[in-house]
Amino acid sequence: ELERGFGQERLLAGRDTETDPFANVNRPEEMDRPTIIQVVASNFKRGQEAARVIEEYSKITDVPFLSEKAKTIRFSFYTVEKSIMEIALHG
Repeated sequence: ELERGFGQERLLAGRDTETDPFANVNRPEEMDRPTIIQVVASNFKRGQEAARVIEEYSKITDVPFLSEKAKTIRFSFYTVEKSIMEIALHG
């Protein structure tokens, strides 16, 4: 729904892999995840950050109603992360 709201063309136009400084390298912290729990935790953070960016960005576009949808997604990430991480860390 977010992709439809923003439009696939707009999203693709915003992607610039030619000049992305990390397109061909890994950031040091990406290489320091020795357990699956750390990989999972890191990816929850990425999802949360992405949802937050979409939430804020959509407020200044012609589709501000998508902000609430992105916020719902972000808080869903928080809820699922808490449940999974509690199980992973405490059994």
